[in-house]
Amino acid sequence: MSLSGPDLIISNGVVLTFDDTSSEHEAVAISGDRIVAVGSSGEMLALRAKGTEVIDLDGRALIPGLTDPHVHLADDGTNMVNAVDVRDFFLDADTIPKLLALLTAGAAAYPAGKWVICYGSPLQDHRMAERRLPTRHELDSVTPNHPCYITFGAHITIANSAALHLAGVTRDTVAMPGGHIEHDEAGELTGKLMERAQQYVRVVLTPDVPVGFNPNADYRHVKAGITFGGRRALERGVTTVHDIVKTTVAVRAYHELAHERVLPVRTSLLIRVIESAIQPETLLNLGMGTPFGNEWLRMGGVKMSVDGGITGKASAFYEPYLGRDDCDCGMIRIPTEELDGTVDAYHRAGHRICVHAIGDRAMDMALDAFEKATRSYPRADHRHRIEHFGNWMVIPERLERARKMHVLPVPNLSFMKYIYEPTLSFVGAERLRGAFPMRSLLASGMPITTGSDGPAYWPADPLRDVQTMVTRLTNWGLVVEKDEAITVEAAMRVVTRNAAFNGFEENIKGSIESGKLADLAILERNPLRVPAEEIGSIRVDGTIAGGRVVFQRQGAEVIA
Repeated sequence: MSLSGPDLIISNGVVLTFDDTSSEHEAVAISGDRIVAVGSSGEMLALRAKGTEVIDLDGRALIPGLTDPHVHLADDGTNMVNAVDVRDFFLDADTIPKLLALLTAGAAAYPAGKWVICYGSPLQDHRMAERRLPTRHELDSVTPNHPCYITFGAHITIANSAALHLAGVTRDTVAMPGGHIEHDEAGELTGKLMERAQQYVRVVLTPDVPVGFNPNADYRHVKAGITFGGRRALERGVTTVHDIVKTTVAVRAYHELAHERVLPVRTSLLIRVIESAIQPETLLNLGMGTPFGNEWLRMGGVKMSVDGGITGKASAFYEPYLGRDDCDCGMIRIPTEELDGTVDAYHRAGHRICVHAIGDRAMDMALDAFEKATRSYPRADHRHRIEHFGNWMVIPERLERARKMHVLPVPNLSFMKYIYEPTLSFVGAERLRGAFPMRSLLASGMPITTGSDGPAYWPADPLRDVQTMVTRLTNWGLVVEKDEAITVEAAMRVVTRNAAFNGFEENIKGSIESGKLADLAILERNPLRVPAEEIGSIRVDGTIAGGRVVFQRQGAEVIA
C-alpha cells in the first residue's frame, strides 16, 4: 500500500475469502493490482485517502475471481460472433425443419459462394423429434449457393455437398487415421465427418471466413472473438481461463490483446500439439517449459486427445456402445506409440501435459503414458492433467494410479447438467454408476477442479457448476448419484482455490488474502446462504481484475 492509502476499498458486504480458515470479513483494501488488507469496514475505510475509490457492497457478497480451466474461448468466441446459431439448448431447433429455418435465415446474410458456418448443440440429435441430425442433402436444400457446414459439439460436423466438393471428399475418400467419414446404406456420403475427418472442410476455409477453428483466418477476427468470449466470462465472475488453442492465429491474437492491455480475462494457453496447425516439434525446439509468461497471458501446458468425444459417440471404451455392434467401442485418435513418445518428450522438456481421455480404454492409455514418462524421468510438481477424467468409470484402481502420480483429474460438471440423459442412453447405467464422483475425488486428497468445455455450446459459468456439484441435478431434473454431492463451500473451493492450484497460481489467486491479485466478483447474494438450486442463477453485479472494475451489471453500478 502506498503512503497515500489504497486505490480502492470495497466495504459493507460479506467477503468470502476461501482462505485456510474460511474466514469472512466485511471489506477489502486494494493498491494497484493487489489486495493489501482484509478486515472490517471500519478498519478498511480508516485507510481511505484522497483519491481512494470506494465500492459499497450494500450487503452483497465478494468472492475470489472464478477460474474455468477447460475452455475453447478463442475458437468458440469467434464462432459466436460470426457463425449461425442453430443450438437447441437456447433456440427453437428441436426438429429438422426448425433447424433448417434458422440456417435459411442466417445464410440470407451471405453472398452467393461464401462459406456459411453454423454451430449446434452437442447430442442435439437425441433431442430432435427425428432423433437424427440433418444430412448433406437437407443442408443443400437451403444452402444451394453456399458451401456450408454445422458443428454439433467439437466432434461432429455435417457438411453440405458444396463444402465436401471444395474439400475434395468423395464417396471413395478414405478417412485419415483418427477420423471417420459416414456413408449411407447405398455408399453415398451423408455429410457427417467425425473427429480428425472434420479437418477436411476446415483446412480449405479461406482467410475471410471468420471462425475460430479456421487455421487460415485473419487473426483480427480471432481477436474480436476472444474479446467477445472473455467479456461473456466476466459477466459470470470468471477472471481466468485455460484456453485450448490449435492455431498460430489464436496465439498471435492473444499476444496482441495482452500487449495492447485489452485482454479481458487472464489466460493460460493450453496448446494442442497433435491434430493442430502447431506441430509437436515447435514448442519442443524452443527449449522452454510451462508455465511460461506473465500474470495476464502464459503458456500453461500442451494438449492432446487420446480418443474421440462422448458427444460424437467416439470415446474409446473396452465394451461397445449400447445398440452398436461388438466392434463399435469408440475411436483412438492417437496410437499408443505416438502417445507415449509425445508425452515422454514434453514431460522431459518441462511442460505440463493435458490429455483428453473420456472412455475407460483411453483413460488407461493416458495413465500408462504418464506412468512410463514419470518413471523414466522423475520430475517434481508437473501437474499433468487428464481432461474429462472424473466424469465416470473412476474405479479405485484408476483413481489411485492418478493420485500416486499426482496427475490431476479435470471432470466436467457441465456434462452432467446438459448431456447426462443422452449419454446414459448409449453408454448405459453400468458404466455411469458412480458418475461425477466429486465427494470421492475430494476425499482422495486430490485438488479437483471442473472445466466447462464452453463457451459455444453452453456458457463458461462456474456458479452453475457449483450448483450442479451440490444438487446433482441435470437440466431436465434427474438426480445423479446423490451420495456424491458436496457442500457449497467445498464446491466454491473447487472453482477458486483448487482451480488456482491447477494453473500453478495458488500463490496469487484463488482466495482473498493480502498479497494476492485483486481479482474478485461481486454477487447479489451469498452462495453459502441461498437455496442450493438457486446458486447458478445468482447475479454477478461486478467483476474486478487487477484492481480495476472490468464489468458492471447494468442497473447495479458498483462504484460509489
